[in-house]
Amino acid sequence: MSTFPGTVPELPGIGIDRFDQPVRDRATIFFLSHCHVDHMQGLPDAAPLPGPLYVSPHTAVIVGLRYPQHTLVPVPVREQLNLTVRPPAGPAYELCVRTVPAEHCPGSVMFYFETKTVRLLYTGDFRLSSASLTAIARYRVRPTIVYLDSTFLDRRYAYFPPRQASMDRIVELCSRWLAHDRRNVVALWPPASYGSEELFCQLAGRLHQRIHVYAAQREPYNHFAALDEVFTDDAAGARIHACRGKTLQHEGACRAAKPEEKHPDYVMTIRPTARRWCNLRPGEPFWQQGSGNLWYVCYSSHASSTELVEFLRSLQPDVRDIRFSVVADELDRAGKETLLRSLLEPAGNELVPPGEEPQRLHCLPLGAFKPKAKLKQAACKESDSETEGDHVEDDELHRRPMKMARRTGSD
Repeated sequence: MSTFPGTVPELPGIGIDRFDQPVRDRATIFFLSHCHVDHMQGLPDAAPLPGPLYVSPHTAVIVGLRYPQHTLVPVPVREQLNLTVRPPAGPAYELCVRTVPAEHCPGSVMFYFETKTVRLLYTGDFRLSSASLTAIARYRVRPTIVYLDSTFLDRRYAYFPPRQASMDRIVELCSRWLAHDRRNVVALWPPASYGSEELFCQLAGRLHQRIHVYAAQREPYNHFAALDEVFTDDAAGARIHACRGKTLQHEGACRAAKPEEKHPDYVMTIRPTARRWCNLRPGEPFWQQGSGNLWYVCYSSHASSTELVEFLRSLQPDVRDIRFSVVADELDRAGKETLLRSLLEPAGNELVPPGEEPQRLHCLPLGAFKPKAKLKQAACKESDSETEGDHVEDDELHRRPMKMARRTGSD
C-alpha cells in the first residue's frame, strides 16, 4: 500500500496520488497514476479538487463515473504536456509532463516531470514487460530522482513468474475443474477489485465462459467495448465467478461469493496472490493447493526486487536519488536502502566515473507519512491481496453507480 505523502519538494504546487486536505492546500494541479484506493485518498470527498486532475483515458472513465465533482483531463499514454504551475505560495514555473505505461493495471501510468532544473520520475505501482523496459530509453526518460514502487523490494521476493505464465496456470486449473463435472463452478478471488481485466478476458476467451460479477462491479466495464463479451449477470448459469463487494438492492448474494470454507464441494476457489510466495525461484511450482478445493497461484502486478533493480539500472547513470513510495516504518526504510544499495553496487561501480559521488539513496523521512498511511511490517503470510488494503476498493469503487459528469469541450 502506498505511503507516498502526495507532494514533491522539488515540484511545489502539484499533488500526486493523494488528495486529502493537506495536499489540496499545497497544490493547484493534480495527477492520478491509477484507480487503486491507496492512491486515491481524499478523492471521494464531496468538494472538487482546486485544480485539474490529469489521468490516462482509461482512468478518466472510472474516475468520471465515481467522482464527477472533479475536473478531469485525460492524457494519452506517451503524450507530452507543457503546463504552467502556480503554487499557492511561491513563483510560477513551467513543467513538462509525460505519461509512461506502468502495466500495473489497465490505464496505469508513470509520470515523468521535467523543469529547467529537475528531472523526476514517479512510477506509481508498476510491473513492466521486457518490451516496455526497453522502450523507456526510446522515450528519453532520464530522471535524476525516482519515486519507486518499493512494495516488493525485499530479498524474499526476488522472483515472480511472468503474468502470462500465471494466467496460463489459472486457465488450466479452471479448465480441468469445469471439465471434471458439469456442475462444477469456479470462484475467482483476484488480488484487487480492479485491475484483473486481462485475466478475465483470457478466461472468457479461452474457456468460452462468461464471468459473473455483481452489477456494481460490472458497471464501469460497460464503457469498454473490449469487455462486452466477458461478463454476465446470470449468477445461476455462470460457471466462473468473480463476485466481490456489495450487491445492489435487486441482487441476492451469489453462491460463489461466500468464504471458501462455506463453499459446497462443487466450487473451486482460486486466489491469485503475491505476498505469500516468499523465496520463490525460477522453475519452481508457483501454484499450490490449500485446504479442500482452494488453490493459490502466484500472480503479481508489482515488480519483484530483481525487476526493480533491472529497472533502475536501465535509468543509470542519470538517476542519483531514489525515494521509496511504500515504506512500513523506519526499520523497513533502512532495510530497503541497504538492500538496494547492495544490489545496485556492482553496476554502480562500473557506471559512476572516478571522482564522482556514487549513487545516493534517499527516502522521505518517516515523519512525512501520516500514521494512518503506515503499513504493518511486510511478512510472509497468507493475504487476500498483493498489498494490504486493496480489498477496501469494494466500498470505494464498487458502490452504487453514479452518473457521468457533464463535460464541455473535447478530451
